[in-house]
Amino acid sequence: MEKHSSVPVVYAMLNPFDSFQTVRVHKMFAINSKTDWTTLPVDSLTYRDVDVNISGKNGNQIKWTETLEKSLIDRESGFFPAKDYTIYILDHPLPIKLVDMFGGYSLGVPDIDSLILEVHVQDLDLTTCASAPVLQPFRIAVEPGGSSIYLFGMHPTHAYLPGGGEDCDPRNDFCYRQIGFRVHYKDYYQDSEADREISWTTHEGWGLNPSWFELTPERLFNRMKMLIPYREDVVARILDSIDIEIIAPSKCFSDYWEVKDISGDSNLPPFTNFDNSFGLFYTFKIGRKTGMKLNPQSLDTLCKSNSYQVMKFKPWS
Repeated sequence: MEKHSSVPVVYAMLNPFDSFQTVRVHKMFAINSKTDWTTLPVDSLTYRDVDVNISGKNGNQIKWTETLEKSLIDRESGFFPAKDYTIYILDHPLPIKLVDMFGGYSLGVPDIDSLILEVHVQDLDLTTCASAPVLQPFRIAVEPGGSSIYLFGMHPTHAYLPGGGEDCDPRNDFCYRQIGFRVHYKDYYQDSEADREISWTTHEGWGLNPSWFELTPERLFNRMKMLIPYREDVVARILDSIDIEIIAPSKCFSDYWEVKDISGDSNLPPFTNFDNSFGLFYTFKIGRKTGMKLNPQSLDTLCKSNSYQVMKFKPWS
């Protein structure tokens, strides 16, 4: 054990306005060769005693501090592919208030401008810290406006999550953004019917204006065709609605995304924004627009095009 000293690794991906937060802290060992794995202890991933705190900061002043509790999570419920692992949880919202409600797409300005994550590993008598901004929350902007999705014409539907705080500049090629879709539809059988839904996410497909995601028949209908199972006993399908969700992380994650494939094949040190440890702490914001409908021309293409008839969608009655 003397030649394999451990280094803490911290993962924290927080939407500051969620009602539940999780942080993971575990060990990393520097080894010289693969044969050194045999000398590592069985319980080499977990520290016994760790204190995890999140503080809200405005300017140079700490406004409040929340302490996270130790817990166990299984593979099905968590993010990491381990059977069971230790996490630190906060089971209530952070005390952030939104002020200056200007209307429009803005949901208000946070009264806290950044979060400080402090982890003290008592086993090593080591404290490590990182900070991340509290991003201003916004509603998704969809143009043309309203709740209809247009896939054709001079102005097909574009979706965008406005900026605020320390967002990544969307004009930068390495600005990470993720968009998700949830499609609600109904299967009709000879003597029954059933509500169904499919969903998917992607970080690719942003348009010539990199801040906007342009909806096209291929980006929407081709994914539906891939995910909706073909069933002989389905007589027809009716499309109900489509939900759109955009996730925009703070700039730290985009910096990591830019170098993640490079650092694995080079002598560059692992990416981290913690002092005294490795890991990644970033914040993100989510915008959602639910209950959107295809406009008549787009629905007609879904129902009648030779490319998509295999899905058996029919026009609304």
